[in-house]
Amino acid sequence: MENVGISAAVKKAVRYDIVQSILRHYECPPTCQAHCCSKGQIHMFEDEMKVLSSLDPARAGKITGDTNSPSLYLMQAPCSFLNDSGRCHVYERRPTVCGLYPFKVNTSGISIGLQPCPVGFLIIRDFALWMMDTISKADLSEEARSRMADDWQKDVESYALELSGFHIKPVLMEMQIPYDDLEMLSMFLGSRNHGK
Repeated sequence: MENVGISAAVKKAVRYDIVQSILRHYECPPTCQAHCCSKGQIHMFEDEMKVLSSLDPARAGKITGDTNSPSLYLMQAPCSFLNDSGRCHVYERRPTVCGLYPFKVNTSGISIGLQPCPVGFLIIRDFALWMMDTISKADLSEEARSRMADDWQKDVESYALELSGFHIKPVLMEMQIPYDDLEMLSMFLGSRNHGK
């Protein structure tokens, strides 16, 4: 596959449009301070690097080839496209990885990771609520439903601990969400918010 347009193929493979429909139900809190852009590495494809270079060649000067993955480009943190208020200067044209966050691509091919940043934790909590709602309607024994609900509650509590150290931990535990569940989560969020 040519590098030109590879970001579009990756977006399709990782269900980018569904991730966007999920993310529209959330807003980064002002206290977050763009941690994802100011602390982490930002990988991008050649077509994305070219777009950013054409938008602002001076700011794109921090983009380099990734020595570990020749088909990717890398911008070390903090991102040079953050404006004076710490927000993205090229938000509508940002790289795929930025548009996915707090979701993160993995190599499984069947799921996407979700980091418990402030917004990611809210999504994790809502995913657990959806799963517990689904479990409550399943044809299972009361004991099995109760055990599965308890397991989900424990998962949410463990991600709450990850959230508490979000700004200081170099590596975070990620929840893996199967691609098949992303669309169902999006529909759950849409129906819940539609009823408000």
